Amino acid sequence: MGEFYGDAYSDNTAMGGSGVSSGGGFQVNNLNPALWVRNRFTTLDVGLIGQYKSIASGNLRQGNAGGNLAYLSLSFPITTKWVIGGSLKPYSFVDYENTFTRSVAGSPAVAAYTVSGKGGVNKASLVNSFQIGRYVSLGLESSYFFGNIRRSSDVLLFVDGVPADYMVSLNERNTYSDVAFRAGGTVKIPIRKENKMNLNLGGTYSFSTSLNATKTTSFELTQGSFPVVDPDTLENNLSGSMQVPEQYQVGASLEWPFKMIISLDYSHQTWSKYRGFGNVNENLKDVNRLHFGMEYLPRFTSLNYFDLVRYRIGFSTGNTPYVLGKTKINDTNISLGFTFPMGRGYSNFLSVALVGGATGD
Repeated sequence: MGEFYGDAYSDNTAMGGSGVSSGGGFQVNNLNPALWVRNRFTTLDVGLIGQYKSIASGNLRQGNAGGNLAYLSLSFPITTKWVIGGSLKPYSFVDYENTFTRSVAGSPAVAAYTVSGKGGVNKASLVNSFQIGRYVSLGLESSYFFGNIRRSSDVLLFVDGVPADYMVSLNERNTYSDVAFRAGGTVKIPIRKENKMNLNLGGTYSFSTSLNATKTTSFELTQGSFPVVDPDTLENNLSGSMQVPEQYQVGASLEWPFKMIISLDYSHQTWSKYRGFGNVNENLKDVNRLHFGMEYLPRFTSLNYFDLVRYRIGFSTGNTPYVLGKTKINDTNISLGFTFPMGRGYSNFLSVALVGGATGD
């Protein structure tokens, strides 16, 4: 399915992806559907993402940059204890192109191979979030996954360094669609009088789902961009499925309302149960991650603008689903973020999250 974006919006991204147990009423906390009920006013949250990667293997190094819509969400209260929300966000993305050459055995020709992939899977969600009494909240997210991923392998022959104009192409298109569910809950425990300090506990569970999938594979032989023979469809809308594994995340946080939040989360996803198209076992490993973050608001009642800015730092570490030989591929990052009040009466907010880290050695 490609690389995954994760569920965190800008605020929680800046806190190392933590925050499953706590949330404010200014922006949507998408880590836990139970926290949407904290938004007492209609809230529109829009996010953009940009990234730059430096990819290294031995002495080889390559840069890659890209950007996308990160999320679009809207929450609105039905009553003081019931909030409904909707969101649209990319769930995963595929974007790569690799080129390499090999000699053709028994001839002076050289073959240039180009392997590429584009596309991704999107996620449209409906959230219902409820306040149960003073200290407990529950939520359910119902999501519809949809999208397609296209992969191609092209081979171009060179003779004496000159392209022979013949290109062989194998193209594959996978289309996905289905529904999935995620449930969450939080508990707020006052540990100082007059709500001056709270211990928050929270957790979410994403149910395993089998995405419906269809695959179409075609073969082409061209000369100078013109077909030598008619394209041959090897597989046409072949039906199958892809098993996306369950995931859970639990966390705790200390909250000084309108002052500071310190949060620590743990997440686990059973990627060993993942099955690709045709029930293929991809030999992935379970993912375990720790997330830590802090948010600080200098003075909520101040007239000084920078006393109203919320400052965040975070840290996250864990393994990826991938293994090379017997070596696990780990991923660690640190983050920094700010939320700036904007507009008349400071009723709007601009959040910025900066994340830097390394995957692998």
